[in-house]
Amino acid sequence: MLALDIEVHRRDLTVAVAFDVGPGERFALFGPSGAGKTTILECVAGLVEPRRGSVGLAGRQLWSSEGARVPYWERKVALVRQDPALFPHLSVRQNLFYAGDRVEPATVDRLVSALELGRLLDVASARLSGGQARRVALARALATSYRAVLLDEPYTGLDASLRRAVTSLVIEEVTGRGAPAVLVSHELAETQAFADRLGVIDGGRLLQVGTPREVVLRPACRRVAELVGYRSFVACAGGELGVHPERVMAGAVPGAGVVLSGVVLAGRPSGVGFEVDLEVGAAVVTCRLDRDPAPAGTAMEVTALDPPAFGPDGVLVDPGRLVLR
Repeated sequence: MLALDIEVHRRDLTVAVAFDVGPGERFALFGPSGAGKTTILECVAGLVEPRRGSVGLAGRQLWSSEGARVPYWERKVALVRQDPALFPHLSVRQNLFYAGDRVEPATVDRLVSALELGRLLDVASARLSGGQARRVALARALATSYRAVLLDEPYTGLDASLRRAVTSLVIEEVTGRGAPAVLVSHELAETQAFADRLGVIDGGRLLQVGTPREVVLRPACRRVAELVGYRSFVACAGGELGVHPERVMAGAVPGAGVVLSGVVLAGRPSGVGFEVDLEVGAAVVTCRLDRDPAPAGTAMEVTALDPPAFGPDGVLVDPGRLVLR
């Protein structure tokens, strides 16, 4: 198990978080750039020292305010950073085996095949594209005898199909070894595809932890709702309703959610459907629908599917407490 309870003072903010990640569990930290995600990984890896707290892995204290200090090279943590940090004068093969007896050759062979690196083994790392370098860095990290895996925005430069393949590979590796894994990203879809549990972080604080579905459907506060894609907030007596563009259906279906009446402001194609801006009172509600939008100025009803409700303080409340104005 990976367990941390840390406080780190940076020049621009203080990062203070506490969470555990069980053996074989996949935990993701999602939040905007500058929220403190990378700092947390660096504390676990031993590259940044917290001001207070503790970091433990597999029953061993890696760092603590009471004096535990395990150097980064003894922590057995596989870290894949945003910068692949390959040795440019070495070939891909030499980079993969750089850790010497800590590298498992059979694992290297499997990873080379899964990440489509076979044709690149004798290529100098300086000649790789950004996406190729990231795949090599991932293979190098996963080939070691690690006890935890840390992934910092690992998919930059990879196309959609390769992202899916890499996600499946990492899940298979960490599950098979029973190692805790932490991924950080500012892309919600990446964290949802990877995580058993998702933590939303902003300003150095964890705002909510839950399954990816729980966090999106029941955001704990308005700020979490904003971060996970709720673009519209409709004022009610006693608070407001959060409306996600993909949680709206055309027409009035009271049993499915809250019926909103408004006027079409604009419509445009979006994927296989359409995106419509609907003026509802003082709010502009954006909806993704599967049919052509009515012309601007047309009255229209839509149903927000089981929308979360937030009180005046921005905290999630029972939607029964709110009344549409």
